Amino acid sequence: MDLPDTVTAWVKEAVGSDARAIHVHELPGATTSTVDALDVARVHGTVEHLVLRRYTNPAVLESEPDAVNREVAVLGALEGADVTVPRVVAADPDGEVCGVPMLLMTRLHGKPRWTVRQGLVDFLDQIAAQLPAVHTVTPAAHDFPTYHAYSAGMEAPPSWTEHPDAWVVAIAAHSADAPGFEPVLIHRDYHPGNVLWNGSTVSGIVDWAWGCAGPPMIDVAHCRLNLALRIDVDAADLFLTAWETHAHAFTYDKRWDLRDAVDALPDLHDSRAALHRLDEFVARAAAAV
Repeated sequence: MDLPDTVTAWVKEAVGSDARAIHVHELPGATTSTVDALDVARVHGTVEHLVLRRYTNPAVLESEPDAVNREVAVLGALEGADVTVPRVVAADPDGEVCGVPMLLMTRLHGKPRWTVRQGLVDFLDQIAAQLPAVHTVTPAAHDFPTYHAYSAGMEAPPSWTEHPDAWVVAIAAHSADAPGFEPVLIHRDYHPGNVLWNGSTVSGIVDWAWGCAGPPMIDVAHCRLNLALRIDVDAADLFLTAWETHAHAFTYDKRWDLRDAVDALPDLHDSRAALHRLDEFVARAAAAV
């Protein structure tokens, strides 16, 4: 595929005059933007691997008009942290080049994994081990937006639940004030789909568009929710055990599980089996608060 001429010219200007050719292919799985992999062949024979994110979704632009500036700030703040993230190459936060905001970044080597044929405990341990390094970044010196719930909440349990009383507890937890926390930098969409692997080792974390200053436990809750939906609730519990081993400074409150479950429900279009696992996830968390 080809990029619009204005975008190609902007990329060439950003990467330097020795760029001979740019090979493009769209990366699958993106929902909030168009994400392309760019291989920039240089005159002297080397190839630079980049990622171009274009915010082409009008709904995202309406709700998050400053998404590019946010990601630039977050990635800049993470430069000194013990975690591998993309490096910003160029940004057009106002869409002056082609009418939509764009961000050009380095491309990390590796691919996300969801299927674990063996070594589930190690898989979850490595994912959990990334978060404490992210959460060492304090927001005081950075202009990060502040965490807020995505959903307005629910008035009643979903019609399909087998645990309506648990959902009543979840709805109450979501509408109440959040449990106390000291704000740190959070990913806000942390789950295995945004963690890259090179062989059997984590090679980096991507998709920082929703990073903000907030509670570290919401990153844990969101990852747990995704693990429950895609694998099972036991995997979510194993992840929590791993995180507690690595994050000595934090104590987990399962009200975060309930808040994130209510937050996520309006946008879930999962199978009946996944919703059954979500129901069990909420029931376990409600029983613990």
